[in-house]
Formats: sequence, C-alpha cells, structure tokens
Amino acid sequence: MSLSLLEVLRRSTAYLSARGIPTPRLDAELLVGHVLGLRRLDLYLQFERPLRAGELDALRPLLRQRGEGCPTAYLVGTREFMGLSIAVSPAVLIPRPETEGLVERGLQALADRPARARPPRAADLGTGSGCIAVALAHHHRDCTVDAVERSSAALAVARANVHRHGLDDRVHLLEGEWTDPLQGRGPYDLVMANPPYVATAELAGLPRTVSAYEPITALDGGADGLDPFRRILAGVPTLLAPAATLLLEVDPRRAEPLAALCRARWPASACTVLPDLAGRLRVVEARLPPVASEAREAAALGS
Repeated sequence: MSLSLLEVLRRSTAYLSARGIPTPRLDAELLVGHVLGLRRLDLYLQFERPLRAGELDALRPLLRQRGEGCPTAYLVGTREFMGLSIAVSPAVLIPRPETEGLVERGLQALADRPARARPPRAADLGTGSGCIAVALAHHHRDCTVDAVERSSAALAVARANVHRHGLDDRVHLLEGEWTDPLQGRGPYDLVMANPPYVATAELAGLPRTVSAYEPITALDGGADGLDPFRRILAGVPTLLAPAATLLLEVDPRRAEPLAALCRARWPASACTVLPDLAGRLRVVEARLPPVASEAREAAALGS
C-alpha cells in the first residue's frame, strides 16, 4: 500500500519525536524534502502525492541516522546561513545562527569604515565551511576576503561554497594556521574569526549530536578555551589598516576575559562586548584608532 507525503511526514515526525529529537517535524520535512528534491514549501502543496518504494527506501536510513543523533545538516548536505545555502560535511562545523550576528556586525563595520581609495579587504580566520567569508562577500559586493583554514578537508568544503555562490574572484582561500598565511598580504579593514572556544575539559559534556559528529579540532579551545584567541591576537597587529575592526565570536562565559586580552594588546582601541539575539555576550569587537597603523598601511601599499 502506498503512503501519501502527508502520512510519511506524520510517521517520520512521530518516529523522531519518540527518539527525543527536539525538532521532529522540521527535521522530518527537511529529510523528506531532500529525498524528493522539494523545498519545504513545496511539501505542503503536494500532501496527497504518493511516495514510491524507492523514495521510501532512500528516506528510511536518513531517519534512522537522525534518530541516532546525526545532525540533519550532515544528512542533507547543506545548512542555510544569512539567506544562503551552505554546503557542509563532517569535516566542518555546522553554521550556527549566532554566527550570523558576527557577519552582520562585520558588514556594519565596513559600512562605518573611513572613505579610502581602495575597496575594503577582510580576513576570515579558521573559515571552516567558508560561511562567514561567503556571506560577507555576498552581502558586500565591493569587499574581497582572504579566508584561512588549516584543514585541507575543510578547505575543500569552503572551496565548493565559494564556487557555489560565484565568489571565486573575491574570496581567496589560504591553507595554514590562523594569521600565518596572511603575513605580507594586508592591510585588512576587517578581521573576523569564530575559532574553537570550548575548554578541553568541557568537551565531554557537549551534546552527543555535537561531540559524536562535528570535528573536535574545530571545538577544542585549550585549557581555558582561549588558546586560539591568543594565537590570533599575537598575529593580527601587523595585518590591520587604520581604523580596522577585529571581531571575535566567543563562548559567552569567556567574553569578558577575551575582551581583557584585547584591551591589553591594544590599550588605545575601543573594545566592546556585544550580545547575540538571545542576549548572551557573544562577540568581542576591537576598533583601532584611525591613526594606529597609518605608517604600516602606507608601507604595505607601497611594497
């Protein structure tokens, strides 16, 4: 007996709900839509459509994996970010809504940038899927972005996303550790990073949907969760243009300690801690004075 699309959605939702999945209906719609090649909206227009045996056979293992905890984004291969479809794989972290706030703040920083003859330049450190670099370049048509990533597997995902959105000419991918590949490539008006910020001892307490599936190297921030930030802060000063902005996403519990590190590095900078949509301190922003590195920029432009 054939099953209608609506009945498949009902049964899939019940299956995922019984296994403790927090968003069973949403996940069921995403998985069914993926199998059928339909958008979620199109599912609602085809509720009476009968599913073929082959379609049901393709859906069952996806539901089983989701029921075991595998993130839906890995099963369908994409996640929406800033209105863009971003390809993901287990080689990269799944983009989070909180990180959209980082990009939005970056766009605002570029809008506030003092007028210059050259177009703005940005850097994204630890780009992973490339979601930050791609979203920034997509929403700011004049900006070029250098995106750094140490994992070759993650770079392959980022490269696919850059090409997917037609940004090959403005998003440049570089393999290496944090700021190392950027030396001599500045100055940058904006540097952004969403590095690992979970303390090593806290990794065991992460939800299984994270710890068992997402790359631990993209989560482990060292003993206090701030080791990657120290590396970034050590390498960034030689890269920044006058009035440049540094934006760092961080665990809300570590936002103030990170802000203290930034203020110690640049006492003259305007350093603030910004909340996410849920009101949790999420982004540390440091803005340099307009004359902080004029000589360095002039030397870089003349080289």
